[in-house]
Amino acid sequence: MGVFLNMFRRLTDAYTKNPNSNVGKLLVILSGELDELNRTLEKIEQWRDVNQAEGTTLDLIGQGIGQARGQATDEVMRILIRARVAQNLSNGTFNSVLNALSKSLNTTPDNFEIIPLYNHPIDAEPAALSVTGLPLNVLNASGLTVRQFGQIAQKVVGAGVRVTVVQVVGTFSFSSQTNTSETDVNAGFAPLDQSTGGTLGDAYDPENEIDLPI
Repeated sequence: MGVFLNMFRRLTDAYTKNPNSNVGKLLVILSGELDELNRTLEKIEQWRDVNQAEGTTLDLIGQGIGQARGQATDEVMRILIRARVAQNLSNGTFNSVLNALSKSLNTTPDNFEIIPLYNHPIDAEPAALSVTGLPLNVLNASGLTVRQFGQIAQKVVGAGVRVTVVQVVGTFSFSSQTNTSETDVNAGFAPLDQSTGGTLGDAYDPENEIDLPI
């Protein structure tokens, strides 16, 4: 309607300025096509953003950086694209790996931690690290499983470095007080309807899952 009003207002006084006139009906047809063209151009502009693109547009973006889709959904494909870009920019340092993994999950680096294992008191390993403290809700929001995120982490770290553990933390915890009127609905046991209660954590486990093309 915006295009139609702009065109209609620009008519000279030689024409009848009536939307129901022949000229008005012609402008309605023409402006409708221009409105549809503008909507298409706006969508093209929006879908340049990986976070908004869908379907084959994501496939084309992935092709440009060497990232295949495989069986990934649009949500996971966006993560793979962000991870591939971050992987290409990573120089293998701890800060760059942390930044790359946080960008792949569309979160901030302070949401988890990378720990080197070369000086581990029990299972020391010179070229290994673990990812710990990743909130379960962050991983769930991404649509990835723990193992799939572990695959991405393994691709982001430097060559010859092994990711041994990816630890995901939930919100479940026991109370330190036995008698209290104040309870945290996001920490304790859940009722039958699962409306409240804490979530358990998880850890990287090489079980049989869908392998991502990373």
